[in-house]
Amino acid sequence: MLHIGPPGADAQQQQQPNPGARSGQANRPADQATSQAAMNNTPDVGNVSTAGMPPNACKAFWTTGECESAFSCKYRHVKAGASTREQDPIPPPRAALNNDDVGDVSNPYTGALPGAALTPTQAHNRIKVYLKPDYDFRRSEDYYTFASILQSANPQNNTWFIKDGQEFLQLMGDPTGTGILRIQEVLCHQNVSSEAAFDRNVLSFQRGYLPVLAYFSSEFVIRSTIQTNVKYMKRFKPTAYADNLTTLVHNLAQWLEEWGHAICSPSRGFADDIVRLPVDSRKHTITQLKKSMKPLVDLIERTEATTRRVQPEPKGPARMDHASRQRGLLLQMHVTYQPPGQLRDGGPQHENDHASIQDIRIVPPHSELVSTAHAYLPGNIAGAPHHLPSESMERLLDIQFRLLREELIAPIRTSVGAILDDLAKPPTEKTQLSELMKKSGGLYKCEQDRDSVRFSLYTDAKFGPMECDSRRGLTVELNFDAPAGDARHKTQAKRVAYWESVGKKRLTQGGLVALIWKTDGGSARVYLGIISSSFKELLESAKKHESRIKVRVSFFDAEVELRILRRLQKSQRQEKETKFLIESPAMFESVRPFLETLKAQEPTSFPFVDYLPLFDSGDLSQIKVAPPAYAHPQFDFDLRMLFDQPRDLSLRPHDANSVARARTILRQESRLDDTQAEAMVDALTSEVSLIQGPPGTGKSYTGIEILRVLIANNIRPILLIAFTNHALDNIIVRVLEKKITDKIVRLGSRSADETVAELSLDKILMNVNKTRQDRAQGRAYGAMKRAEEAMKEFMGEIVGEKSRPAQFDIHLSTHYPLHHAELNSPPFWIREALDESQDHDFEHPKKQAKPKSLIDFWREGGDLAFITYAGPGAAVVEGSSTPAGRGGRGGRRGRNRGAAQPNNSPNDAGTAPTMDRATWTNARETFFEELCGSRAIPPCPTTNRNINQLLQDPQMWNMSKAERDRLNAHLSQGMLEGSQQEQLEEFERLKERHREANVEWKEIQDKTKLEVLANAVIIGCTTNGAAKLTELLRSVAPRVLLVEEAGQVLEAHILASLVPSIQHMILIGDPLQLRPTIENYQLSADNPGIGQIYQFDRSLMERLSSSGLRMSRLDVQRRMRPEISELIRCTLYESLIDNDAVKRRPSIRGMAKDVFFLDHRHAEGGAGEESVSKINTFEVNMIKDLVLHLLRQGAYSETGDIVVLCAYLGQLVKIRKALAGEVMTVVDERDAAQLVDHRDEEDVAGIFEGAVQQVKISSRVLLRTVDNFQGEEGRVVILSLVRNSGGNPAASKGIGFLKSKNRTNVALSRAKEGMYILGNADDLARSEMWSGVIAELKRQDAIGPAIPIACHRHPQKVTLINAPGQIALHSPTDSSADTFVHFSVTSTTRITDGRIAGHSAFACVLAVTHAINSAPYLAENVNSLSLCNLRAVIPLEANAGKWIDQKISVAMQSPRKPYRPAVIRLKSLARKILAQCSANPDVTLSCRAVPSLAVQVAPNAKP
Repeated sequence: MLHIGPPGADAQQQQQPNPGARSGQANRPADQATSQAAMNNTPDVGNVSTAGMPPNACKAFWTTGECESAFSCKYRHVKAGASTREQDPIPPPRAALNNDDVGDVSNPYTGALPGAALTPTQAHNRIKVYLKPDYDFRRSEDYYTFASILQSANPQNNTWFIKDGQEFLQLMGDPTGTGILRIQEVLCHQNVSSEAAFDRNVLSFQRGYLPVLAYFSSEFVIRSTIQTNVKYMKRFKPTAYADNLTTLVHNLAQWLEEWGHAICSPSRGFADDIVRLPVDSRKHTITQLKKSMKPLVDLIERTEATTRRVQPEPKGPARMDHASRQRGLLLQMHVTYQPPGQLRDGGPQHENDHASIQDIRIVPPHSELVSTAHAYLPGNIAGAPHHLPSESMERLLDIQFRLLREELIAPIRTSVGAILDDLAKPPTEKTQLSELMKKSGGLYKCEQDRDSVRFSLYTDAKFGPMECDSRRGLTVELNFDAPAGDARHKTQAKRVAYWESVGKKRLTQGGLVALIWKTDGGSARVYLGIISSSFKELLESAKKHESRIKVRVSFFDAEVELRILRRLQKSQRQEKETKFLIESPAMFESVRPFLETLKAQEPTSFPFVDYLPLFDSGDLSQIKVAPPAYAHPQFDFDLRMLFDQPRDLSLRPHDANSVARARTILRQESRLDDTQAEAMVDALTSEVSLIQGPPGTGKSYTGIEILRVLIANNIRPILLIAFTNHALDNIIVRVLEKKITDKIVRLGSRSADETVAELSLDKILMNVNKTRQDRAQGRAYGAMKRAEEAMKEFMGEIVGEKSRPAQFDIHLSTHYPLHHAELNSPPFWIREALDESQDHDFEHPKKQAKPKSLIDFWREGGDLAFITYAGPGAAVVEGSSTPAGRGGRGGRRGRNRGAAQPNNSPNDAGTAPTMDRATWTNARETFFEELCGSRAIPPCPTTNRNINQLLQDPQMWNMSKAERDRLNAHLSQGMLEGSQQEQLEEFERLKERHREANVEWKEIQDKTKLEVLANAVIIGCTTNGAAKLTELLRSVAPRVLLVEEAGQVLEAHILASLVPSIQHMILIGDPLQLRPTIENYQLSADNPGIGQIYQFDRSLMERLSSSGLRMSRLDVQRRMRPEISELIRCTLYESLIDNDAVKRRPSIRGMAKDVFFLDHRHAEGGAGEESVSKINTFEVNMIKDLVLHLLRQGAYSETGDIVVLCAYLGQLVKIRKALAGEVMTVVDERDAAQLVDHRDEEDVAGIFEGAVQQVKISSRVLLRTVDNFQGEEGRVVILSLVRNSGGNPAASKGIGFLKSKNRTNVALSRAKEGMYILGNADDLARSEMWSGVIAELKRQDAIGPAIPIACHRHPQKVTLINAPGQIALHSPTDSSADTFVHFSVTSTTRITDGRIAGHSAFACVLAVTHAINSAPYLAENVNSLSLCNLRAVIPLEANAGKWIDQKISVAMQSPRKPYRPAVIRLKSLARKILAQCSANPDVTLSCRAVPSLAVQVAPNAKP
């Protein structure tokens, strides 16, 4: 009988001596008692030998203390010199409960029970007897001993390490072993009771069942990387249907409620150790246990609901305080709502339309791609109709999965639809497809308003070999026409340069492609796959082929792979067909891991279910956020590390007074500002913490200080996720610099920082000392290789049109029984010839070959070869391998009869014997005489009948070789066509076998990774890295998740990273800055229409904060001068405070205003409303003049001093082109990658010429789009807004995405000292955000039709500039121009690493050139210049030399004749430096023969 009674009852039974074990030996394996005595007389360990080693002991473990086989070793593990007590110590008594135990309750992986403390060695020795195939449990004590061994394997037993636990799990979970059987026998015991006492025929639930269940829930099982071995332990769903389990779960929930009430009541109805703890500790324990219980209850209830589910009546929208438009949209949704899959009226729309996301294939099949029905997309707002229960994690996961999948597949679906539409049109009609086919491919532009899609089309696709390997699985070689332009250039270098420039956007490894295959007169089929070729392989292909490119593709559908195999058959007639490849703009491999995780994650396993679901009310403001689960009532944080001076301070999250005191002291005395201190306390006391950091307020700094506190208080491991690799590297570097911890592991290998790169998991694994060879990995690898060989053999049979003899025999007997009978009844001599052909020991003693079947002998014409002489050493029939066919008599019969044998020299060993015609004829005549009684050799058939005649004549042995080939091909083809479904099933089976073997191999490899990660304090990764390693992270069990720039991370990405062990989530970001980037405008919150229902680019941080969940905010900014910060203070951040440091920012040299808006009426140009090619030529020219003017001031020559931000990519291209002849500009790689889709446009193409965007010199101007500059800053920012209706406001088409507050916020908050905006104030004022900005600019008198410039020495003289070209006329050229000279070169100046006084050598030349061209008063001092260890820090190019020539030419034409010699010397020096830098970046050069300049300006000098 199973019931809950006083826990002490059975505990007392456990303390009683075991009757079956009083002698000390009765309950042990038989051999243990023997070895126990032997160990008392072991020799000294210092001189280890096998003398005295007990019987049946492992020699390796005896001598070294280690064994490669671990738990798989069949011998006992006994170490030399160990005492009896060391080999078998008495388990220590269990201590009373304390606060640490209370903290452990919150650990979802804690499954240990008190009482069992065997070491791994002891467990190894004891478990062996139970794993014998013939073992049988006889008494209840046997069950208890077995259970206690399992119970010992847990991390709370400090003698066990992760490696021990994994090896023990492999032993117990081996499907071929008996461990699973023994566990099953325990769990299936017929007589189980919680009151078993000492009854040997009844199994105690507490002593037999609970230890096994505890092992199932221990970290060694739940966190195992070897999921193949523990799937049965984690499959709750199949068992959830059992009535007894359902009843048990409901009873457990009720019992927990009763027990919790009892232990917290004054009467204390239970005799339990927990009542000794304070009441708040007891309540905390109950709360955590209920949280652990809730997922199981939810799962049972959901399963019960599923079994009786009917389509729910749609509920009306919940009462919401949102705008009436949103309420109207919700009403429309309820009217038009149709559920997915089988719940829909009329049933599923296609084969991949399902109600459960677990049934949805991530990759859409053909039927879904060509379906014209709208995909089922649920609303992502509270109150939207849905087929799953409201306010549940199940519904949230369903929404996020479907929207993320739509973001992934919508582009390829649109692309396929456009191509199929063109294919359906008459051949004579001109289409975009037909035009691209004439050009052998190109960029297909599918314009659909704001959701326009551009994709690459590759024509004339042809198939190459199919391969199967462990790295990429099954792949197909595809070759097709290279894109037009440089990709087909005759010069190899040009082709390689093209692919290097587009390598991140074209044919990228992991990219999604679609093969469209249309036969003449048939319909087109669409097959999806991913690019498997590496970038290196792509470049190699470009080098070898001028007009073609070759890649390897891994298809998702076995049908197309089998179809390709058949197409590769030589006999396959070439049909007229069209095959081309289209490339999706979406990066499949960067999204797939998130979809797989969302699909596989059990909804009940998610933490923070009190906050994450979409609640019908849409209001979280009344929810009190609890402290982190690891913070039990007596837990406190030590905060002394937040003070620069020694200061003790602690914080108890459950104690309101302690929290208030910590807030006050941190605000007053710590190095944090007031709002940072508030955010710190909120983060430490809330299990879900949101921290908003407006621009410049120190989000990263606050995050690092939070990490410092958590690590100092031993809260680990911490999963640190950043939006970009750059941001992740910066955080890790700062953690290392501040010496917070060095136990950091970075997931992923795309780190640009050398120090951080050394912390990558891959690098660490390379240095791991692998002292033990993992035999399990070897077995798994062997299984994978065998699966590969089976797949290769199968593919060889298809391509080679070879049918297996058994299959051929069945096909022949079924369809041509007379032929089958004739084939299996050959003349007797043919049987003898076949037997002799099998005797390889005679002719080829070293050659091993499979015996031939009768069918193979007929196919190869072995009988024909036997009776045909083809000359000495020549094969009589192509493909024949019979010894007789090579002229030798061969065979046992010949040897036994003493026939003449050929004389083979030693050099001919292993080769076929030879003989002349007379000898051969005599041998054959003798053969037939002895066998048939006649010396006549049968004639060899030479007929050549057609296939119909052969099918009518069953005499198969009378056919010539040509006829046999013809008949065999016909029969094989018929067999293959008739067994296509069987082949497809076999092909899929082999693919699945290989996949499973590959998964098992990788899981075993993950064991080593887990050992490394288990020692990490911080595990850093991007969101992509976290999704790819979800299972590994689940095994590591991080306790804290900290996300940087959380406002830019999709909610789906964070949900996929929430492994069950997370107890504390901290999201740091700013929902008012850039949202996550998505490509589908229909799903965007910026879409004022249907986008308001989906809001897919709304981050989790934004959703929770907008729903009212408490969010801390940092309010002290340290970036922008007050005039700039006021623009976002008056519109978005009312409480933003300027730090005193920003109030002392210097004024911008050469400008009369530090902030100014140039309000102009010059209309925009370019393509459609939202085209990337939007440009404004006036702004381009004005920005060029402004940049050159600022550079001439001499104060803005360092990296990041001048930043030009563009609202549109097209404008970026125009500005870069305008500045190309004047200064070096840098285009960010993210902007360059986006421009790949537009490189066929004339202006865009220029950005890929040369390598200007990669030039790295001190004096450079950064060109960026607004969307790619969040998190960065510049001293002076010039902002080109582009949009402008000109002088006719009524003709305005709007301002596009400039309406976005988020983008505007980022654009206005990047500058530290100065900001200059170019745009149309009237157009912008229609936006709420811009209206406030323009009003503030007017208040500052910082807006107008002309930009005021002024010399910083004569600020009273202001010149207004309102047209391009004016600045050059008014730039200062008087004696104050000393600012144009950046440095002074003397005879002692040394250039080291290409730099002089902080400037690159090249920058020095440019600066001197500027000085000569602009300053009329130069004092010359000719000296020699020593260039030591000169290194080129830039790839100098033609543009640089051309620029210098241009400047020198201008100077040479100057009327200032005295300075011509200086210019000539400058040109000589410049040429020398350019030549040396280009020729050898590491040369040591002496230029003493070349006069140099020491440029100095006398401020008061006169002409």
